[in-house]
Order: sequence, then C-alpha cells, then structure tokens
Amino acid sequence: MNMAFVFFTGAACSLLLLAASKLATHYRNLAAGRWLLVVVCGVFFYLLRHTLPEAPPLLRFTVVWPSILVPGAFWLFAHALCCDSERFPRWGWLLIGTDILVNTVSASSVLRNDWPQLDGAAYLLAQPLKLGLLGAGVATLLRQYQSDLVEARRNLRLVLMITVGGYMLLVVCAEFLFSYQPAPAGVVTLHAVLASLLSLAACLWLLAPAPGALAESLPPAGETAGAPEANAPPPPRMDDSQRILAERLESHMQSGGYRETGLTIRALAEQLDAREHVLRALINRHLGYRNFNEFLNQYRIDEASSRLADPDQTHLPVLTIALDIGYRSLSPFNAAFKRRHSQTPTEYRRTHLPA
Repeated sequence: MNMAFVFFTGAACSLLLLAASKLATHYRNLAAGRWLLVVVCGVFFYLLRHTLPEAPPLLRFTVVWPSILVPGAFWLFAHALCCDSERFPRWGWLLIGTDILVNTVSASSVLRNDWPQLDGAAYLLAQPLKLGLLGAGVATLLRQYQSDLVEARRNLRLVLMITVGGYMLLVVCAEFLFSYQPAPAGVVTLHAVLASLLSLAACLWLLAPAPGALAESLPPAGETAGAPEANAPPPPRMDDSQRILAERLESHMQSGGYRETGLTIRALAEQLDAREHVLRALINRHLGYRNFNEFLNQYRIDEASSRLADPDQTHLPVLTIALDIGYRSLSPFNAAFKRRHSQTPTEYRRTHLPA
C-alpha cells in the first residue's frame, strides 16, 4: 500500500477524531451539532475502510456502514443550520431511509453471491440517491442565502457549499467512475491529501480562530431562530448613525414598506439609502432577527391579524389579504401565520369574529 496514502489518510482520521470530540463535548445539545458529528464520524470510517483492503467481510461491512449515513446526515445538518423555523420534510426522511436501505444492501454481501444482477442494480441505484441527498444539502445551504442576517452563518454556508459539498459530490462521482475502470496513478493519494487538508481546516475552524463559530450560527436548543428570543441578552447600544437608520427603517416599515412583494434586504437598503451590510447588521445585532423574511413577517402578520379580526373586512378572501401584504402565494403566508398564532388564518378569523 502506498505509504503517502497511508500517512495522509491517518492524518485525516486523527484530525477527524479531534473534530468529533469537540462536537461531542460542546455541540451535542444542538441538532446541527449532532448531525455534523454523524457526518464527521461517517467520513472517518469512509477513510478508514480504504486502509483495510483485506479485512474479513463482516469487519469491512461494520466499517463501511457508518459512511452510508453521510449524505443524509449532511442534508439534515444543512437543514438544521439554515432552516430556522421549518420542519424537515417527511418525504426527505423517506428519501434518506431509502438511500440507507439501498446502500446497506449494496455494501453487504447479501446479494453478491446468489443474485449478482440485483447486487449490480442496487449499486447503480445507490449512486444517484447519494448524489440526490448531497445535492439537496447544497441546495438547502444556497436557499435563502441573501435573507440570512447572521454573518457567521452566511460565511459558513459558502464554505460548506464550496468545500464540503463539492468534495462529497466529487468523491461519489469518482467512486462510481473508477468502479468500472482502474484509477489513474496518484488519484488515491491526492484524495487522501485533500481529505487531510479539509480535516485540518475543520479542526482549525472548530478549535482555533473561531471556537464559537458553530454556536454563533445556530439558535439555542429548543428556540425558534427567526424572531428575537425572549431571554436573549440585551442588544449592544447603537451609535448615532445606527439610531438614525433604525428610526428610518421603522418609519419605512410603519408606512407599509413591507408590503412590497419580493422585497429583499438589498432592495430595502437602496430604499433607505443605506449600505446593505450595515442594515443587515442592524436588523440582526440590534433588533435580534436572524432571517430577513422573519423580520418582514413580523409586520406582515401583524397587519394580517388585524385585518382578519376586522368585521368590516370579512368579505375579503384570505388570499387577497396575503397578496396585499406582500406574499406571492397563500402557502408561505399560512406557514408564517401558523408559526405566530398556532392557527391557520381561517381558524384565526373564525375565532376572533362573532358568529
């Protein structure tokens, strides 16, 4: 076995164990921290299995199986990191379960001896499932990137999309390609070097320059991250320029600025003649919002609640009210309204209006 490959694989595994210990001790109470721990451990076993080419089938399967969890865990981590107030979709769990089942069958020797054709079919099906889950994770990181007000999390999204997501997609594609033809000389060693560099970067991020980076990117356990937290520490004091901007922002919102359909933080900054990063920091650090859409929802749902409880507006359909206050369709309005009141708009109107 190539000594350089063994050296860099061993280095990567050691660094991954260090990162896993940090996650297990400091972030186990956060959903994203737990899913990231699964990803790190899965990558560790993925690298370890290549150093055991002659291992007995049962031992090899035991080492291989944790790596099967990586694509689904990566998607779940991305969702926990970025989707503050959304539940993970049920169809997503079904897709992850299917991926684990198919890859488990493909990695075991259950079909290999008696049904080689089914074994080949399971292997072919496993690859697009892996790519689909990894692609869903990358898409989750990309979704609502511009609406994210937490600077540390925005930076983390970019790093994960470019490095981790790209690395995993590349590995899956390379595995599928080189399963049918020999890998060129040096590719395996290059992969080990790349894995060790990514592991080193992960450890530096978790341990050295930004020890609280993950915690800063996430809401406390059990909290909804979009709106300000009830027990959050008081925001830092504003200077004069921030106070003036905050007053202009509030005046603009009270005059109905939130009703513009498709309003982005960039467009709002232009309307207020302010720099985007300054407005982003104001809404996040001083007003306590982690997502721009939730900031808008605060005003939009306030108006919707008032209009739904107004006897003079009972003739207006819920959809009309939703479109009037800036939503493109009924679905996001219903979701935002139910997060606030634990009722649908129709139920809220029925409760607050006389029969």
